[in-house]
Amino acid sequence: MKKKDCLTQREEELLNILWEINEPLTSAEMAQQLESEGWTSATLFKTVRSLSDMGYLKITGLEKNTKTYSRRLAPALTKEEYYAEVMMKRGMGIKSIADITAAFLGVADKNSSERDAEVIAKLEEIISTLRKSGEKQDAD
Repeated sequence: MKKKDCLTQREEELLNILWEINEPLTSAEMAQQLESEGWTSATLFKTVRSLSDMGYLKITGLEKNTKTYSRRLAPALTKEEYYAEVMMKRGMGIKSIADITAAFLGVADKNSSERDAEVIAKLEEIISTLRKSGEKQDAD
């Protein structure tokens, strides 16, 4: 099935919980997590089926429960990949990165040269951190 331009509130809520927990869950485990949020088993089933059909959930394994098997499900993409996909579908592209970064840093309202300097400094910091992380992994 084709992915929608934007997920429903329930679909996004379920993915956010899976991203936060960061480990595959069975439907029963998801139900436990969502019980306090007022989710019914029917709502959970429909949401899991919808996300699976669209390719947002992947099966990572099976778990035996008495006489049946339950699928362990995990998001098929990261939270960042999902939101990047949403932004691209809404017309934002590579040229928007500086403005998005400025908005995240809270400097979007500064003049152009101040904003650009802060964005560049933050991106350089991110690059430096990634380089150090990559060097550390290479050494291991």
